[in-house]
Amino acid sequence: MKKYILATIIGSVTLTSCLSFFPDRYEKSLVYNGFQANTNTMIGTKVNIKGYYSLANDSTKSAPVGGYSVISNGGMSTLAGYNPFILYEDGTYGNILFNAVEKDFSANEHYKRANMELDKECTPLNNIYLMRSGYYKVKEDTICVTTYIYYMLRTELVLLRYKIIDRNHLLLLDETYISGNENENDTCVRNRIFEFIPAKTLPSSSLFPIKKKRWAWASKKDWKQFKHSIARTSKNKQENIQ
Repeated sequence: MKKYILATIIGSVTLTSCLSFFPDRYEKSLVYNGFQANTNTMIGTKVNIKGYYSLANDSTKSAPVGGYSVISNGGMSTLAGYNPFILYEDGTYGNILFNAVEKDFSANEHYKRANMELDKECTPLNNIYLMRSGYYKVKEDTICVTTYIYYMLRTELVLLRYKIIDRNHLLLLDETYISGNENENDTCVRNRIFEFIPAKTLPSSSLFPIKKKRWAWASKKDWKQFKHSIARTSKNKQENIQ
């Protein structure tokens, strides 16, 4: 009995350490306000958004674009944020996984097809280490993204910065992994160019799971408004089927 109690205590302590509260005070100080209801970032005035952004080059050679160059790792998949992503006018940023590649992330990073029906041919994800979603703010010529990944039973904060080169190209400057301790944050310089690929249709931004989290919203009121809108949409779909 004593061994059982001791094992239970050890297991509880271990689990508690992994499931630390998120976001903590330090993490909150680094991010923007979060998702907001009835928001239009006007990102479409700066870059094309009816489609997705994909890694521009897959070779060991540099490819110049607008005075910048990209050098990739010979097609090897990495843990960096190189998966294709969509920018929505409501401030949502999200990685997508193409159905055609299943879960081959290396292939997903470089998969390109124009004029796809993305609402049918891809899946918005944020429940595995390589796929991210979050929200962004535009500061002059830089898109600052707050994203979240799930790793080792914990939600982790990752900050990304993209420089706008032109309407069809973004340069991923760097990404910073937040550890909860300012002295242990890990910033990785990326310098990878993403190019715009047009699409016929997009998946709804509401499909990214991060938007269901209360802490990802600027206010409880906005979060409740979002939940109610999702419930109404679901109800209308069911009524149309009937």
